[in-house]
Amino acid sequence: MIRTTQPLQNAELVRVDSATGRLRSREYRLTVVSGPGKGKTTPLAAPVVVGSADDAGFQIPDPTVSRYHAQLKPRSDGVMVKDLDSMNGIAVGGAKVQQAIIENEATLTLGQSMLRISVFENDLGAPLGAEKFGEAVAHSRAMRRTFGLLERLAQTDVPVLLQGETGTGKDVLARGLHQTSARANRPFVVFDCAAVAPNLIESELFGHVRGAFTGAGSDRRGAFAQADSGTLFLDEVGELPLELQPRLLRALESGQVKPLGDEHVRTVDVRVVAATHRDLEQQVSEGKFRQDLWYRIAVATVRVPALRERVEDIPLLAARFLRELKGELELSPELIAKMNAYQWPGNVRELRNVVARALLGEANALDNAGVQKPAARPELVLDLPFKEAKERLVDSFTKDYLEALLHRHGGNVARAARAAGLARPWLHKLAVKYGLKGEGETDE
Repeated sequence: MIRTTQPLQNAELVRVDSATGRLRSREYRLTVVSGPGKGKTTPLAAPVVVGSADDAGFQIPDPTVSRYHAQLKPRSDGVMVKDLDSMNGIAVGGAKVQQAIIENEATLTLGQSMLRISVFENDLGAPLGAEKFGEAVAHSRAMRRTFGLLERLAQTDVPVLLQGETGTGKDVLARGLHQTSARANRPFVVFDCAAVAPNLIESELFGHVRGAFTGAGSDRRGAFAQADSGTLFLDEVGELPLELQPRLLRALESGQVKPLGDEHVRTVDVRVVAATHRDLEQQVSEGKFRQDLWYRIAVATVRVPALRERVEDIPLLAARFLRELKGELELSPELIAKMNAYQWPGNVRELRNVVARALLGEANALDNAGVQKPAARPELVLDLPFKEAKERLVDSFTKDYLEALLHRHGGNVARAARAAGLARPWLHKLAVKYGLKGEGETDE
């Protein structure tokens, strides 16, 4: 299988097996299988130039091979092959390529020589991490396995995709990945793909110069430039409009960005971590997300367990939230059992909100958490004119709907708006109108 993509930068040859969730490393070997240099072989552990020149990294004494014919770059998901303007090109399986990623074992034809790329994989297992990763804490094996993967990945620059339900703490883990890496003292920049209007995404990501568009009164550095030498966290990357995905892909492939209205490009060095609550592989199959962009950001996909899958962590997290909120609440065995039995659709974010409401004196904070009351038939007020009676019923429905919607999404207006198919500013306006901007309800 061949893909025509290129990495943002070299990374260690480590990936997460999407089928098993285990960490794997790759080794490559380059061998001449036919032609003048037959039998010559070398490990392919770093970028190498193949050619007939004496100073080529992998020299082949074949007059039909250009002096500097091709460049091979090993990476965690394959070997990037690039033609260096050779006289007769490169063929993979009989097909000429200018640039491609070879994922599995394959044979290259350069002039009259054939070279084989062999692939060897090592299973590094599913390491069990400590009980703390960055600001995240856990006792459960499910979460500590996640910590273990992230601890290993933090030592590389491999692109990481965090997949998990809303409220599982993907943002906390992304920051932990940065804090544990060699880039810890460099910028950590968050870009929420769901919270920016589509017509502003390019400017927010890549920046703009003064006068680039109406309202651009001064130059602006985009998220890529702000994250230079550090980490760029692309939150809710699955919400990025399809028509804007090619621009992001080009930046990731080239490591270069061009601000809107500027004639010059800027080279940036960023480690990319992305997060989504969506199944991006399914999105790709439905044509809603570009396959090549998915390949670029999902080299190491780490699934973040839902809270109901790690109930052992509930007492630990609840106690932590109590300390953060400077409150006191007895976590009795009965209360813990009640918490463990609850499904927590809003995950860790919902747990924090429930603890906060309990500290504010809401006696049934857990009883009311995510529980949908049986729908009662609205009372018809026949003493009012039709129009007024209808408006009263609509207002009642709107308030109840928005209250339940915001609760389901942990008070996050942007995510609630997406789920309801409403414009974020409009939902925000309605929430304010009905007094629903309460504890834990944010606009991020």
